[in-house]
Amino acid sequence: MHPAAKILVGALMIVVGAFLSIGPLSEQVATLVLGGVGPLLVLIGAFIVWLESDEWKMERQNKESKQKTSGLQEQLKTAQSIRDREKKEREDQKRQEQQRQQKNRKIQRDYTDVLEETVEEAKETVSNMEDPNYNALIAAERRDKNRKTLIQWLERQSE
Repeated sequence: MHPAAKILVGALMIVVGAFLSIGPLSEQVATLVLGGVGPLLVLIGAFIVWLESDEWKMERQNKESKQKTSGLQEQLKTAQSIRDREKKEREDQKRQEQQRQQKNRKIQRDYTDVLEETVEEAKETVSNMEDPNYNALIAAERRDKNRKTLIQWLERQSE
């Protein structure tokens, strides 16, 4: 039953109890019984009104707190989605960096293969390359054989 209906029933009991207590009674026994019933109804009605109004108040507070909670939950969801997006971005950056490193290693291996040849063969191979990375070639040559003539030629070509 809705709290407002219960409050109405309790108020009705208060009114009926008060009327029976004050109303004209002819017999003493009826007066005694009805005299006790009236105040009893007043007390029970007042108790019901108090109880149900308190329950009604609590329901309103629960609804308000649920709305506040949903606001907090929305904030938590937003924060979680931001964290997820940042994590994905970090993973993407890490994956791109790994791909870049793998590409650089492959280029360095390719340049190392080129520089395994004699100086003349290496010069010819580098000359036939499309847009070679001279800095990587020089670094690979210094790391592996460190031939001064080839390094000097590569430095001249890079200028």
